[in-house]
Amino acid sequence: MRTMNSRAGFILCGAMAALTLGVVAPARAETHALIMTISQYQGGVPPLAGVQYDAKSAAAIARKMGVPEKNITTLRDQQLTLAGMRRAFDELTNRIQPNDQVFIYYSGHGSRTLVREQGAERCAESLVSVDADFLTDTELEQRLKKISQKADKVITLFDACHSGGVTTRAAPGKSPAFSPKYWAKGGIEACSKPVNRLTRGLNANAKVAGSGAQNYVYIAAARDNEISLDQPGKGGVATQAWRDCITGAARDLNGSGGLSADEIRQCAQAKINYALKDAEGYLPHNVSIAGNPNAILAFSAAVPDAALPPPSPGSSAPAKPPVAEPVPPAVTPPAPAVTLPAPAVPAVPAPVVVAGAPPVAASPHATLADIYYRRDDRRRVDVALAKPALKINRDKFEFTLTSSHPGYVYLLMVGSDGKTFDMLFPNRLDKNNYVQAGQAVKLPRTDWEVVAQGPAGKDQLLVLVADAPREFGDVGLKPAGPFSMIEASPASAKDIQLVSGTSTFANNAECTQETRKRTLAVQKKCSNAYGASLVTVEEVE
Repeated sequence: MRTMNSRAGFILCGAMAALTLGVVAPARAETHALIMTISQYQGGVPPLAGVQYDAKSAAAIARKMGVPEKNITTLRDQQLTLAGMRRAFDELTNRIQPNDQVFIYYSGHGSRTLVREQGAERCAESLVSVDADFLTDTELEQRLKKISQKADKVITLFDACHSGGVTTRAAPGKSPAFSPKYWAKGGIEACSKPVNRLTRGLNANAKVAGSGAQNYVYIAAARDNEISLDQPGKGGVATQAWRDCITGAARDLNGSGGLSADEIRQCAQAKINYALKDAEGYLPHNVSIAGNPNAILAFSAAVPDAALPPPSPGSSAPAKPPVAEPVPPAVTPPAPAVTLPAPAVPAVPAPVVVAGAPPVAASPHATLADIYYRRDDRRRVDVALAKPALKINRDKFEFTLTSSHPGYVYLLMVGSDGKTFDMLFPNRLDKNNYVQAGQAVKLPRTDWEVVAQGPAGKDQLLVLVADAPREFGDVGLKPAGPFSMIEASPASAKDIQLVSGTSTFANNAECTQETRKRTLAVQKKCSNAYGASLVTVEEVE
């Protein structure tokens, strides 16, 4: 193959209209929701008149995150004694299978409890059961840990509070339109300065590679020293806000195509502030997130909805996956010299939500970051660059990949112009993209290469290792020499994210049956899980 200037080729192809297939998110291996709401308490605990509406709102949130109706378990009031809450967690733990995803929701009273652990007293945060008992943060941490040992992602939303009123307004009365979601046994604070073991652990482990902390999203309606509020006739103020934002009101602030937990939080906070701006006696409470605030929970409403039903059983089967076993080429062709794209644009802070603001332009750099943040944090993908900086027209781009799990390797690239997504591997010269766990793989291989040809700057590369093949052809990639590309747009950004997180076989009959009925081989084939690494390569004169 002749040496080609791929930059010119990319520019020519980038000027063409991008063709996307309107990828629809198929049913995942399994996603589950546990929804718990307590409105009418026993033992003198004040009722919460609005909580009865929260179950419906939580179900809408679950559906937006891809949970099918059959997997939504809703428990109310008398079902949620302390024993009932424990039983609900046990049943959920037993029901889920490896790589499933879980959403857990609670709306009711929170509290503070003085507990003795390991010979010392501690002020613990807790959820109040219908029989006026406490599910402490320590027990909750232990139960969520059991779930996370099997599940790929665990997302929790707790609309309760753990403070008796530190942030109330200095006003003569309190608005009857709202009720605090906090209860102190005997009307007296059991302790002050609570320490939530769960959130503390998540925050401590968030930067530890492979810890799994990035697989959690822990959403709390209020900070430790704040009141969260119930609104009779409507539900929790935070729940209403989160529901409205995830189902359409939130904006894709960085142009990635996805809606992160933090983007939804910003939208929800604005709604809470507005709802409580004139509430006598109360200040707005602040939604907080522990774990992974960058996790993608939904997709932008600016492009067609991702949470649509999968194709019917009669729809056409997906294309065959890439070859899984090594297939050495019969003849080693001349290695094509391929240009790395132009410099990467520095990350720009997400803009503040402004009503009526124009849509944010598509940002493929942010899309790659979204895919990276959606990875299974327990999977290690290590990339060792041969050279962190490449001299233009001289150096080749080379790296060694090692993955903690076996899988299919995909290499996506975005240059500094931010105009295209470029698929470097697999490619027309090399479709052998399966690697074993712990296997050191050098890329590019000898039958193809990538040479730095400028201009000077930084290029961003996403290395993805997935359990099952991905069908990137479904997003409308076009040939660009031995590689392929697609013009960046809100639709292509969303489609790239959907394909990255979806097995090629997701709509096959064997993948739509309940996970407990699948063999281990079928579970692997249907898995949407992947590990990833995001690296930057610099080209210099």
